[in-house]
Amino acid sequence: MKNTVLITLAILVIGIGGFFVLSNVQDQREKAQETPAKNEGQEGKGTVSKVDGESIYKNTCAGCHGDQYQGGVGPSLKGVGSRLSDKEIEDIIQHGRGGMPSGLVSKEDASGMAAWLKTLK
Repeated sequence: MKNTVLITLAILVIGIGGFFVLSNVQDQREKAQETPAKNEGQEGKGTVSKVDGESIYKNTCAGCHGDQYQGGVGPSLKGVGSRLSDKEIEDIIQHGRGGMPSGLVSKEDASGMAAWLKTLK
């Protein structure tokens, strides 16, 4: 009887936590789209858009991967650059993997975000 109550309580807690994580996905997508890209150089002189990976991470990814990249609902991202190639990271960012939904980061920002993630130690 005790085990049944504990299992039921654990399922309830996990379900409520999952609800909050999933309900934030749309809000995180909107915040990521509102995050302005930083430009290097001057306008009109071949400017290159630089992705602010840390801001995108804080607004879109930290809820699942942790505020210090340590993992949580999603895996730890520390040292991800030594485990996966740029293209593999970019593919996961664009298309999701496991419980991670696709489209959290725009296609335009995905390669810059992958390059930023490669720098995490």
